[in-house]
Amino acid sequence: MKASGSGVAVGHEGWLYWVGRAGEVEAFYGDTATSRRILRRWTRLIGHRARRLDALGIRHVHTVVPDKLAIYPDLLGRPFPGLDDPPGVRLARSVAADSGAPMANLQTPLVAARDGEPVYLRTDTHWTYRGYLIAYRAFCEALNAPVADHVFAGTSTRETFTFDLGEKLVPPVDEAYVAYDFPRHAERIDANALVEVRESGRAVRPRGLFVGSRVVLQNKTAPDPRRVILFGDSYIYSPGARLTAMLAETFHEVHAIWSANIDWRYVEAVRPDVVIFEIAERFLRQVPNDRIHIDRFAEARARRAVRPTLREQIRRWLR
Repeated sequence: MKASGSGVAVGHEGWLYWVGRAGEVEAFYGDTATSRRILRRWTRLIGHRARRLDALGIRHVHTVVPDKLAIYPDLLGRPFPGLDDPPGVRLARSVAADSGAPMANLQTPLVAARDGEPVYLRTDTHWTYRGYLIAYRAFCEALNAPVADHVFAGTSTRETFTFDLGEKLVPPVDEAYVAYDFPRHAERIDANALVEVRESGRAVRPRGLFVGSRVVLQNKTAPDPRRVILFGDSYIYSPGARLTAMLAETFHEVHAIWSANIDWRYVEAVRPDVVIFEIAERFLRQVPNDRIHIDRFAEARARRAVRPTLREQIRRWLR
């Protein structure tokens, strides 16, 4: 198999890593002027968010999902800058010194668990089910919330799939993995326009219609009565056994929003007890501005998704 300029590095034993097409990941991971500037901006942003949420009386926690590079550096098979002190760890130190805003540490428990059953997929950037369980437990501990035991007692099936990094290779590489599920007590009670269009099959261009998604899950038997808003990326994705589904088994209500920006209008309207913010380490390279109205953004994306392009319209006219 070959990486073929795809930005994927092939490590030992078929482990794949996202390293970027133009050296941008290495430039960010190393202790460079660029990475220092970006992390300073994140430090200021998290401090500002913390002060605003404190003023609203809302408990909050930020977390950075470590890249697989930071958890399995030995399997990469070549030198790579910054892996002994990755950006997420440096950011947590900076935030602690600046504002003291709470941050959930995922690096330490993932490193501690790495030598057992894998915590990351071999051909993808995401966690295995075990990795998700570790993150779920870390969030519960950070928020003094009970862990739902049935999340850890799910059924399992062995499946094969071509994940994101594997499909970038020539030829594509699939992976056999163990998929887990658990009994669901939470039910989805709301979803915005982007979710509805994606699930309806009406999208002309269905690929990538995730950023801007918002769903609300409610659990009438949850052990923790609090309402949570969870901002994040693909690690929180609600279909399947990911963080949204897991947290909804602990908390009474979970609003899951796929966005690196916090929608302050939404936060102030819902008035949750807790706000959680999650971001993958590789996405720290772009600092958000928190100027978003999530449902307007979703509606605009949904309209574009069902509207044929000019080329598609011409093709239809010529039929």
